[in-house]
Amino acid sequence: MLHLLRDAGDKLLRLPEMRGFKGTDFDTPEAALREREVLRKKTILGVLYEEYCRPFVESARGLPAGAKMLELGSGTSPLKERLPRLICSDVVSLPWLDLVCSAFDLPLADASLDRIFSMFSFHHFSRARSFLDEARRCLKPGGELVIVDPAITLWSRVYYKIHVDKLDCEAPSWGFDGKGRLSDSNIALAWIVFFRDAEAFRREYPEFVLTRVEYSTCLSFLLSGGFRIRQLLPTAALSALFALENWVIRNVSKQFAVTMAVTLKRT
Repeated sequence: MLHLLRDAGDKLLRLPEMRGFKGTDFDTPEAALREREVLRKKTILGVLYEEYCRPFVESARGLPAGAKMLELGSGTSPLKERLPRLICSDVVSLPWLDLVCSAFDLPLADASLDRIFSMFSFHHFSRARSFLDEARRCLKPGGELVIVDPAITLWSRVYYKIHVDKLDCEAPSWGFDGKGRLSDSNIALAWIVFFRDAEAFRREYPEFVLTRVEYSTCLSFLLSGGFRIRQLLPTAALSALFALENWVIRNVSKQFAVTMAVTLKRT
């Protein structure tokens, strides 16, 4: 029933820029180009992404001029507008990228990076261990891996049931079958690796120390329509809601959150 309601709502509310896209269509460069267009047009997405970008900007603060920072999955990310020296990458070729590569095989030297950033990409990494192995290899001692991704909380377990991406909190492994850039995923992947299986993570990757976890967003992104659906409330109302829900998450309970920022330091 939820699937039928989601499909009906999608057809009714789909943005003109994203009509005709479905399934593996979202893996293509054309989809990323369309989503960048939506990002420019939707003011509320700028408000939301200011918060999503904040943990990366704070991690980069104070780095020397020659520091190297890599972002993975930069298809629709606006992070380079805030960090001009950022190396942007994805698995497809796009005009604004600096590097086309897989997160599982980075064309970079050992201990050559000061920061690795992933914004809403980690849950699309079908082989999380392969990515973590590369992050461990490429980060300098003292470097940071910062990941912004879906959080698993009491509320998000309900929220993500109507999301286009798959949610599987019981997945036995750190990954899934599939090679799609966006069409294959597990929303719970970051939570599984860093929280559900925290003991196994610490045992396999003792070089990574979890130093910071922050939570944000409740309903505002859903009501914004994101990159594919029409906005459901005026921008002013959504901006106020976003500020209120983040206050509640930080001062009352993180169980209302649907996103999180995880920072790991490479020792």
